[in-house]
Amino acid sequence: MTKNSILNLINKTTFILSVAAFTLLLSCKSETKSETEAKTLPQYETIREMLEDSGDFYEENGSLKFISEEKSNIHIQVSKPISKNDLENAKEEIVKRDIVYVAFQTFAQTNLNELTITSLPLDFENKRKYYKKHQKTLKIDRTRAKSILKEYLNSNDFSILFNLENGIWLPNKSFDKLKFQKLEEVYNKMRVNQ
Repeated sequence: MTKNSILNLINKTTFILSVAAFTLLLSCKSETKSETEAKTLPQYETIREMLEDSGDFYEENGSLKFISEEKSNIHIQVSKPISKNDLENAKEEIVKRDIVYVAFQTFAQTNLNELTITSLPLDFENKRKYYKKHQKTLKIDRTRAKSILKEYLNSNDFSILFNLENGIWLPNKSFDKLKFQKLEEVYNKMRVNQ
């Protein structure tokens, strides 16, 4: 074999390998895209279905109450347990965090445009005792929530607040930014004009 025929063979082999690699890359992208499309954040007809499926609050243990289920006037009460020995600012943060969480989860997983959320903590030891002193109620609409999402996460897509992990949709770091790092700012922007 001459030097030119060897170089010619190498060039043909390189070309064939390049085409094969490109084809493989395209098929991988296509599979990834179809897998992603199939794995979209679940959507629910009602807030009741969403909350039951997420398992964060339950009517049976008093951590969830439906004050109004009329589509034009959805009002729910959520309650996380707190200890009477918790610091006051920790109790306040829990109440605000629950409101932020439920509001953004609702807009991510239902088509509701507006809802009212009451957060009323309950006693860690006595699940029938509520701390009315820390109760907060807030009415929020999708437009205001979307503007907050745009401001803090530069997105209009509520689904960016969740990641699919082992077949379960869980709140992610973006959601944590709203619920923890920017809680006071987000909560205050949610309650504008109230």
